[in-house]
Amino acid sequence: MRSRTIALIFALTTGGACDLDLQNPNAPTEGETVTTVDGLIAIAVGMQQIYAQGIEDFILVPALVTDEWGTQTRALVSYRSLLNGDSFDPSYGVVSAPWSTAYATIKAANTVLASAPNVGLAPGYEQGVTSLARLFKAMALGTIVMQYERMPVTVGPAAAFQDRAVVLDTVLALLETARADFASVPSTELAAFRSRVLGTGFNVLRTTDAMRARYYLVDGQYQPAIDAAGSVKLDTLSSFSYPSPTANPIYGLAFGLVYTAGLKSWADAAEAGDLRIAYWLNTASAPTGNPPDTLLYALRKYSGLNDPFPVYLPDEMRLIKAEAFTQLGMLDSAAFYVNAVRTQASSPVDEPVANLPALDPATQLDTPAKLLAEIARQRRYELFMQGLRWEDTRRLGTALTTTPTFTWLPTPIQECRGNPNAPNCT
Repeated sequence: MRSRTIALIFALTTGGACDLDLQNPNAPTEGETVTTVDGLIAIAVGMQQIYAQGIEDFILVPALVTDEWGTQTRALVSYRSLLNGDSFDPSYGVVSAPWSTAYATIKAANTVLASAPNVGLAPGYEQGVTSLARLFKAMALGTIVMQYERMPVTVGPAAAFQDRAVVLDTVLALLETARADFASVPSTELAAFRSRVLGTGFNVLRTTDAMRARYYLVDGQYQPAIDAAGSVKLDTLSSFSYPSPTANPIYGLAFGLVYTAGLKSWADAAEAGDLRIAYWLNTASAPTGNPPDTLLYALRKYSGLNDPFPVYLPDEMRLIKAEAFTQLGMLDSAAFYVNAVRTQASSPVDEPVANLPALDPATQLDTPAKLLAEIARQRRYELFMQGLRWEDTRRLGTALTTTPTFTWLPTPIQECRGNPNAPNCT
């Protein structure tokens, strides 16, 4: 179903400009171009739709292999395998879905980047479009670097697979270029760019800074992570919107297909009085499921067909600062941001708020170990369903997070069949 959705979106938005092979979306070359402004804009819009409609692919696996989601009785066998750590078949759709969505996004971004200089756009407009393409290419690579151990950073039938360090370098380089270029787009050309190209509610500059902060932290570059997080204004959201006839894909998983729901054990482990539990899950209704250790609460957030999805949550930036300051030995600053997340009682935007008491920096947040434990706890409840929990287990350690049922997704079977450089294929 995911492949058919992506194929339809791409066909509608490109007018047949590119032949996207969904059996192996990494196979097409990077040399494809379009020759008109309307064609270029259609590709740029389609690129955003591919990614936005594919967020379930980026969230599902991290949620099931950690301690966020459980499976309902209708769920596919592959979903239950992720949850339970059972024998896993690399031909399962859940293995290929993140890969396919990411490389379909990357392929569209590459087409935009190759075509933009040749269709007669005004310089500032061109910068806006190419910045957007670099941002989405970076986000696509970033999401799958948190799910697969090795991957290509280019597309092609024999693309070389790279280690995580190389992929993260590529992600950050794309984001830095996107940021510099977009920041210099003349204001006179931004209005047309936003009205013709951007989805409603999506902010390029803030999203780019948030992604810079996220991936600098993943890469262990702490001061750049702090600087980037500090550039993100926290009084507005940058979101994907799903106006009818489209629908939020998480709604489709949880309420349309009835495959997934939130684990009651996740809610039970929260600190008493944490308001974020009822923000994310419908804890007012009795939990369902069997056996008792996998009892489930229905989702409260994304229970509406057209609910938007935030590309990042504001308090992710505060928690990035807290973690980076801890790693740099600046414990007072780290404690400040931990308590800023804990004590937040309201917000001008739709985000979870904890409304918990502050912890004493002198006794409860006075060592790196205590701070990292509290940061891990706050990330667990603040960033639920954001696709970040699996990566948190690698960076913060399983003792502070959870032991995932799988270490990585295997290389998708279609990539093994189509790319002679694909690793770990049998």
